[in-house]
Amino acid sequence: MFDKEYVFESKSTKLRRSLISGFLSFFFTLAVLTSFLIYIPIFGRNQKELTDKALYQISPDAIAVYTGDKGRISYALDLLKKNPSAKLFISGVYATNSFQTLLTKNEFMSTEELDGVQVDLDYNSRDTFENVKETVAFLKDNPELNRVLIISSDYHILRIKMIVSYYLSDSKKEFYYDSTVTKFNNWKNIKKLLWETLKIFRTFLYLNILGLETGPDYHL
Repeated sequence: MFDKEYVFESKSTKLRRSLISGFLSFFFTLAVLTSFLIYIPIFGRNQKELTDKALYQISPDAIAVYTGDKGRISYALDLLKKNPSAKLFISGVYATNSFQTLLTKNEFMSTEELDGVQVDLDYNSRDTFENVKETVAFLKDNPELNRVLIISSDYHILRIKMIVSYYLSDSKKEFYYDSTVTKFNNWKNIKKLLWETLKIFRTFLYLNILGLETGPDYHL
């Protein structure tokens, strides 16, 4: 029979080992979180580059812009001028706004450039899940629209694509993503990125662990 070998550890040594282990775990978690924070807007900008290449010589059939931050609607309107045949869908509009007030608020004064453009406003959406659901409803009403360009902020694109990929993986529609570019050189925008990170983890939890089902309205 083999003799057991015991290793005795003093309280101070055990405490020091625990502290070192705790610090290493903390810095590892911090490094992973920081890397993910950097990755979120990079993902959005990579999608933008892929979209520019894919739609270089063809126009999207629909441009869907999700409200929530400055510059999104203005950017969508600029793209609409370049793609006048596309139908515009604005999701998450406040009840007091009309298309005309949105043009005014976004300092888009040359309405003649948008003559004949078809615009649909969604007043129901309050979050990204509902943005996607209302986009699906819009596409159901317009089944001829196959190439769909979704516009938001760069830090928001990853979460949008997660939801679209989950619910519309079998769709024959082509989804592309474009975004406004955010500068993270101030605390206000950094807070947006931190909050978006929490939303991404929550969305991942809902979709991949809890298997959230929200009804057939998501499916084309």
